[in-house]
Amino acid sequence: MLKKLKSAERLFLLIKKQFPFNVPSEIGRIVGIALMKQFGWKADLRNPNLEIFIHLSDIYSVVGIPVFRVPLASRAYIRTTGLRSTIAWAMASVAEIKAGTFVLDPMCGFGTILLEAATEWPDVYYVGADVSTSQLLGASDNLKAAGLKDKIELLKVSVIELPLPSESVDVIISDIPFGKKFKLGKDIRSILQELERVLRVGGTVVLLLSEAHHRCLKDGEGRSIPLNSKGGHTDELGVAKCLIPEEKTGIAKTVSPSLEASNQECLDKMPPFGSLVPMECYKVSLGKTDAFIYKYKKSHSSGL
Repeated sequence: MLKKLKSAERLFLLIKKQFPFNVPSEIGRIVGIALMKQFGWKADLRNPNLEIFIHLSDIYSVVGIPVFRVPLASRAYIRTTGLRSTIAWAMASVAEIKAGTFVLDPMCGFGTILLEAATEWPDVYYVGADVSTSQLLGASDNLKAAGLKDKIELLKVSVIELPLPSESVDVIISDIPFGKKFKLGKDIRSILQELERVLRVGGTVVLLLSEAHHRCLKDGEGRSIPLNSKGGHTDELGVAKCLIPEEKTGIAKTVSPSLEASNQECLDKMPPFGSLVPMECYKVSLGKTDAFIYKYKKSHSSGL
């Protein structure tokens, strides 16, 4: 084992020497050269026996080897592909879905998030909404293929005009459009305000935000929690509690300190939006671009 660790250390030193700059297109070539020099392997891009996955960031490095030939995101029941299934599952897994709750995706697209959630947590009332007819048709096809047509209700409505009573939804999970259909200023605020209205106090919102959305909200273009007469935030105890990720009883913590530090730094830079308080943040890769999974809790009644 020690010999293997030393080999790995030498490999990373070799990569570091040949990789003094951060150009994503060069990573594969440089890592390939390092592996060939270190282990005597030959590169075969057409029919490789082994694939090496390497993710480098300013905080940590992840090296992985695929166990299966079929990608983890592959789903036999998804006829029309939208958001990557692994990202959709990750979003649902942090949303605290419980039996008997009301889960809403107000911009459901082809329904990938709801499909992943309903497969894992079946005893829940799911509703998907979208303003696009073509997106809803794709979602309907996916629901039929997955045998979940009777588990998920689809509505054609706008995300900023949801036909739902205030504080009626337990969990909201959604992939916010990446700026092609919505402007980053006014529209992102309108979306969050409507989500805040329909979410119950104590409810959870999990959103996939682009880096542009993240910058928009981080720079204070969202609404902060209102101040009370003493100059502090209203419901300060609730806010403080929400800013600390909840401990899962009976589950060992496996998150590395560097990743926790990265997530905390991400949270520190994101202000609350009205009564929606950021609790957890995860940076994820979508292939050609990165995004952020943000989890919010509603700390008090918004009065909307």
